[in-house]
Amino acid sequence: MDKVIEKAIELSDEIKNKPEIVEFLRLKGLMEEDKELKELRNNIARLTEENKLEERDNLLKIYNSNPLVNNYEVARENALALLRTVKNVLDK
Repeated sequence: MDKVIEKAIELSDEIKNKPEIVEFLRLKGLMEEDKELKELRNNIARLTEENKLEERDNLLKIYNSNPLVNNYEVARENALALLRTVKNVLDK
């Protein structure tokens, strides 16, 4: 196998095992499985489609105040920061 491809696979594996990525993926899975959050997302989408923006905004506030959503957003930002760092190193 080409050495560049081997190194890319190694880097991918290392990134997948970084705590920031592991936590992000764990929280993402929990959010996707959470029935209450899923129902809120569906209702937010429905209200947006029906152009009921005030009701949608009220549900968005409830959704965004959920601790799981807050933790997910923090983990997402940490994961993105890690990926930006890797990208910056690779761009040099």
